[in-house]
Amino acid sequence: MKETKPALFSPIQITMNTNESIGSTTVGKAIARNHGMLWDSFFHPLLGLEEYNKLLEDIRAVTDNPALQAELETRWRNEDSQQSEEINTLLQDVRYACLYLELAGAAEAHKDRERAWAFTSYASVQVGEVIEKSAAIINAMEADKRSSRNSKNAQGRNKSILLVKEEVARLLEEMRPEAGWPYKATAVAALESPLTGFIENNNILDIQPSNIEKWLTKWLREDELVNRVWEKSKRAQGNNKV
Repeated sequence: MKETKPALFSPIQITMNTNESIGSTTVGKAIARNHGMLWDSFFHPLLGLEEYNKLLEDIRAVTDNPALQAELETRWRNEDSQQSEEINTLLQDVRYACLYLELAGAAEAHKDRERAWAFTSYASVQVGEVIEKSAAIINAMEADKRSSRNSKNAQGRNKSILLVKEEVARLLEEMRPEAGWPYKATAVAALESPLTGFIENNNILDIQPSNIEKWLTKWLREDELVNRVWEKSKRAQGNNKV
């Protein structure tokens, strides 16, 4: 029986360490943590470093001047954005979160600890909401990308399979016995080898040579293109196996 190693810390020690870590957090650390979460959840996946740096530069130029701050907020509300409506709406929340974090830093620099924590707390709530909304946007974008990739893959598969069907139709006519194909099984056996070469030479990955017999049998019976050629090239007596 495998020996269980004792835990490094008891539950009481873990609780005390957690409380100490949270209780000793400085305003500067709290601001940096919030900026890190905004970068990871919003700017890095959606806008990029240039937009992030520009936003902080604009905010830092107005934190000591309420009139300039009001002008900046007005520009935010009136600007024409190239982003989607969802991203643009979330960007407004991000801007204000960054604004309040910078105001917290300015208050801390002036030794106004209570005001600094008030701004930080308010910004932290907004950051939490931004993370949740951003995750929803990113998940939707990833779902759209997967859907687009699947659609393109399906189109590629359909195109490859159509090439094989066209080759089947061509071979049915080219290799047709003088009296016509007597049975489907005869046609399948005759076409299997040249079709294998066609698939390999054209690097068609959507049909494995080992499955040619199954596909040929099905196409001869059901596929519009292949069945039409089969009906024209089979033996006139109609004594053909299904």
